[in-house]
Amino acid sequence: MIIAKPTKNLTGITLEGEFDDFYEIVDCIYRMTGVSDSYDDPYWGVKNRLLGICYEIRHAYQGDRNVILTENGVYKELMKQNSMILPQNNVHFSVEILFPEAVFVALSVSELYVFGHRYYKSRATKREEDRGLRTSRYSNYVRDQALLDLLSATILQALADVIGDDELEKLLKYRTRSYDMDDLFLHYVTHYIDKCNIEYLKTVPEKRKDKLRNIAKRIVQKPASYEKMKMELEYAAQEYDCSIYELCDPKLEYPENIEW
Repeated sequence: MIIAKPTKNLTGITLEGEFDDFYEIVDCIYRMTGVSDSYDDPYWGVKNRLLGICYEIRHAYQGDRNVILTENGVYKELMKQNSMILPQNNVHFSVEILFPEAVFVALSVSELYVFGHRYYKSRATKREEDRGLRTSRYSNYVRDQALLDLLSATILQALADVIGDDELEKLLKYRTRSYDMDDLFLHYVTHYIDKCNIEYLKTVPEKRKDKLRNIAKRIVQKPASYEKMKMELEYAAQEYDCSIYELCDPKLEYPENIEW
């Protein structure tokens, strides 16, 4: 089972799990996001952020991030009783994810389910096979929703460890009350999440609790600053005849080193 906890400086969360836990969630994300990689995808921004976390998790179970030994409950008397020699530690892998990034994914990923349904079929059509489209069983669709819901709940629990359960409840009520839950993150301009990440990183640890509460609320309530950024990006995209996701703001620079 994947667990999440806030990092020491409240910079983000540490996702931790065993090899099978991480391997399964990576497979699940690939299935739910499908093989399409088009800027016309109405959930391209959400998928891209989810795949970013997927990338980190995949590198974690490949041993490129953090490796931890944890006690597994095996003790000498148990081995003697069962006439077996057993390891007394399990290997866990972990990786750090910035808080605004993780919260955005946790709040947005459920909107992919209906859109991602098309990637799950009992059998691909001849046309789909010719195009190399991957299909999966419907039972995987049911399981993948559950796995992504669990990942989201794990992240939100880590968020509650910082801002409190009452504030988490308010946040989820904002999400339900302010917008139609079915399309809150449709065509979401995820450059805004970069802005939130960098703004959060510039906040001293002592003030990050209040800042995180504020950012989480802004993710679901889309303030004037979000709408202004969206309008400017759409105008620039029209001028350059490209997608907003092909544009970048040179002012949005991440620090080279992050103190977690």
